[in-house]
Amino acid sequence: MLNESTRKARLGRTRDAGMTLPELLIVVSVMGLIATVVAAAITVSFRTVTSTEGRVNVARAEQSIDTWLPADLASTDVSDTTLPAVDTDPLASPCGAAVCDGISMDGVNALQLAWKSVIPGPPPTDVITRVQYQYIKVGAEWQLQRVQCEDGGGCTMRVVLHDLTPPLDEPAYLASPTAPTWVLGVSIPNDPATLGLSDNARRILVTIDGGGGSAGAGGGTNNVSLTAGGTTTSEIAADDFTVPSFVRAKSRCGGPVTLIVDDSGSIGSAVESVVEPGVEDFIEAFRGTPTQLQIIPFSSRAHFMNGDNDPANDAPGWHRYVDMTDDAAVTALKDEVEDEFDSSGGTNWEDAFFRAFHNEDGTVANTFPNRIVFFTDGVVTRDRTVGGNYITGPLVHYNAGPYDRGAGWDDSSGHSFSQESWDRTDAMIEYFGRGGMDMIFVGVGPNLQVDLAPDPHADHDPLGEWIQNPQAYTNPSAPPGPVVPMKGSDTIARLLVGAPSGQVEAIYDPVAGEFTNSETADFYNLDSFNATSFGAAMKAAALKDCGGTLTIQTRLTDGTSVPDEFVYENSEYRDDTGAVVPADTRRVSTSATFRTGTFDFEIPSSSAFFMVDVVPQELETLTGFTFQGWSCKAGGVAKTGSDIDSIDVVDSDYEGVTVSVYPNEAVSCIMTVSQP
Repeated sequence: MLNESTRKARLGRTRDAGMTLPELLIVVSVMGLIATVVAAAITVSFRTVTSTEGRVNVARAEQSIDTWLPADLASTDVSDTTLPAVDTDPLASPCGAAVCDGISMDGVNALQLAWKSVIPGPPPTDVITRVQYQYIKVGAEWQLQRVQCEDGGGCTMRVVLHDLTPPLDEPAYLASPTAPTWVLGVSIPNDPATLGLSDNARRILVTIDGGGGSAGAGGGTNNVSLTAGGTTTSEIAADDFTVPSFVRAKSRCGGPVTLIVDDSGSIGSAVESVVEPGVEDFIEAFRGTPTQLQIIPFSSRAHFMNGDNDPANDAPGWHRYVDMTDDAAVTALKDEVEDEFDSSGGTNWEDAFFRAFHNEDGTVANTFPNRIVFFTDGVVTRDRTVGGNYITGPLVHYNAGPYDRGAGWDDSSGHSFSQESWDRTDAMIEYFGRGGMDMIFVGVGPNLQVDLAPDPHADHDPLGEWIQNPQAYTNPSAPPGPVVPMKGSDTIARLLVGAPSGQVEAIYDPVAGEFTNSETADFYNLDSFNATSFGAAMKAAALKDCGGTLTIQTRLTDGTSVPDEFVYENSEYRDDTGAVVPADTRRVSTSATFRTGTFDFEIPSSSAFFMVDVVPQELETLTGFTFQGWSCKAGGVAKTGSDIDSIDVVDSDYEGVTVSVYPNEAVSCIMTVSQP
């Protein structure tokens, strides 16, 4: 038997022997597993943080580039080869110099866009705006800068993208720059003239590297596809060119429109039975579109839409444009129409056009109309040079001044054709740029369908009713030329662009109750006051640009616009047979600054309508809102039945909408949300 000391010695030797080999292998294996798991967890954590930061960087960059580029794209006119409208020459400069108003142009041109703006007279002038997106190194950072230069207006710059991917071989790139396609790639259509409104006239691919660990959702390299426009565009109005307008960027429909309405005494009872309903149809056609509408009634002088027809009671102000997305304002404007027209007095075209083109002090109108629609039932009989009762605002001469009435000119008595008034109106239209002015004339009534004859009431014989050389106004002391008999309607048509042979007369289909060439017509010549044909003419004039469009709004339950940005996507539309129409995906957004977004559609004659899908996007960024529903209207009439349906949005309480869009209507859809 071992004594105590011997036993302790043996136990100590046992402990000193350490772990067995199997024990050691097990411990090493377990430690390896733990280390692997911990390392993987740390790696995932770092990757998650990096990807999140990258996605935030990408989202920030997308928002920055989307603020400017889509509007710039749609402002250009691909049919104008004199600019050029799109320039991808790496060495191009928007001002033709290395420094523009202190802004360095040492960078590389990724994309330069240009467009013309018409500034109303005197005289009307073209201003060319050039916007360049340059890829430039500032310090240690590569940026994408937007530089805007205007003729005589200087240049401005803002950074739209930061921390861009540098060139692979920076010294070689700086020595011989090429287009930075890894930052911004440009796709230009081969034949812009063939583009339909359902196509995209501009498509830009911007590559953004957010610094994440992988492409796409990893926050690394992301491709952002931006589209804008849909057709070639005309000159931009003066109030649009300083800051690009998303209204113009997204649609051919929108902007300020002026309707000039004759309510002279010769119209009689047709004012209530024909004219007022037709004007209300005109208003309703624009309801819900991004249009601002002004109505100018006139007889012996122009009036103001203030609820009564007494010029002495004109409300303060001179111009009044109504926002057609404001339902309450649209309804109030319709109600005012019933009170404003009363059929009295002569016919003074000159004062009506003066009101549209000028401010009260005679300067050019601050808000200049994109389009003027003009209705009259008879030839002009009054001008602004005779007496104080036939003029609003100061007297302005566009050429040489009033005629010498002692030389034989008529006296603008209010009963017969006034040659001087016609010439002054013609000179005014010419002065503000006949070629750039979009005008539609509507002539109605039997007085316009017969040849003018010498006026038996004139003080001089045989002068009284004639259309002379329009340039006679340049020599007011010259006697009138020979009488040229013509229809009263021709005196209207001659004011149009290219008159007398250039106007396009509208063709009416009495069976369908519609005009068949409203997209090209600019003169509606109706032989009698008929409520159906006049209403159709006014609706067609309103929808020349807005027909076949769909405008989206986002509103709270109290009817006010939602200030937060909501994005909507039109990814598909189908014709009346259900067949899908091939087209690129398009997006519009609504926000506090731009309350509407509009999609354009070119509906071919082979299809009666399109069924259009619109789905809200990026809903994960919108918190605090609850979807309530969709409502859609066209011409004030709600879309119901087979003309509207809902679309489920996966993993969301929101819904999209499918709605019919016809070529002769402007559709307005409102998505309503609530907010606690």
